[in-house]
Amino acid sequence: MSTPEVTLNSLVPPLPAAQLDVTIRVTSQLNVTAFSAKQKVAGLALSEIGTGVVADEPELVVSRQRVVWRVPLHVALPGLGRVGDIGTIDVDAQTGEVLADHRTYESLTQHARQLAPADAQ
Repeated sequence: MSTPEVTLNSLVPPLPAAQLDVTIRVTSQLNVTAFSAKQKVAGLALSEIGTGVVADEPELVVSRQRVVWRVPLHVALPGLGRVGDIGTIDVDAQTGEVLADHRTYESLTQHARQLAPADAQ
């Protein structure tokens, strides 16, 4: 069963005339900035996945269990630019813990290889 979560920058009513009433109260100490989370994930992506993987701007995601920075990753190659998205890595916004394991890195690596042309691998 998945944990309900709210992505703060996606709170948009589904229809132009729809009424939306959202009340969320979360108290959490944010000890990690979005910039710091992005830098941490970028370094790990380089060492664990390889060159050509770029970290995008994080989103602050709130769930019942914790508040995280969700950092999207994409493949970008010289001469081709941005090739495609490969997934995300979460960073705990309070502790700075990267919430990824060996399986996460394997999955991201596999997605990156699927996007890269054969002559770029």
